[in-house]
Amino acid sequence: MKTPGKTHMMESDHGKLFIGGISWDTNEERLRDYFSSFGDIVEAVIMKDRATGRARGFGFIVFTYPATAEIVAMEKHMIDG
Repeated sequence: MKTPGKTHMMESDHGKLFIGGISWDTNEERLRDYFSSFGDIVEAVIMKDRATGRARGFGFIVFTYPATAEIVAMEKHMIDG
């Protein structure tokens, strides 16, 4: 079982961030709640295994403003850890 730890992020275009190292216990609502403190969110998605429906340990956040994503990507974050 994956343990909670530091969340890894990679910056992308148009306010979209890759969020890696997500605990298997973290859901999309929790991800959205955490990152909404930084700015408005268009979408929060945790990728899941198609066969099992289990979280794969990574996802994406899309901020309304790309500048917000750039600021968030500069920091390390810990969610549910």
